[in-house]
Amino acid sequence: MSVDPKTLVRTFYSITDAIAAGTAPATALDEVLAESLVVHLPDGSSVDREGFRAVGRAFAQGFPGSVHTVEDLIAEGDRVVARLSWRGTHSGEFQSAPPTGTVITLAESGIMRVEGDRIVEFWPLFDSLTLMMGVGIAKI
Repeated sequence: MSVDPKTLVRTFYSITDAIAAGTAPATALDEVLAESLVVHLPDGSSVDREGFRAVGRAFAQGFPGSVHTVEDLIAEGDRVVARLSWRGTHSGEFQSAPPTGTVITLAESGIMRVEGDRIVEFWPLFDSLTLMMGVGIAKI
């Protein structure tokens, strides 16, 4: 059964936020992510579904209770483009950086390719400099 691609993407972000809040396990994403998922990272590398779950666990540990606010969703064919903001408090270890208590807000966007009722590809992009400065890894 096929679902509306924009609804699927909204559900993806809702589940991601539930994982960060500790109200859902990382495997809850299996509801919307294909087993064959490929996430294309900005540096040209890619991760599979398990690799993406690991990234989600790292963010949930470092920023428990973080939330996404979907600003725009644009769908055409099998692709959905999302523009959103992400907000979290660095209250846990993240990439070896001890908690700073810093509240971080990032601009984020992504393109997802959908087949049926699953996301099969994802091209995320977010303001990693602001993130790294907020956790004390980068300085200007």
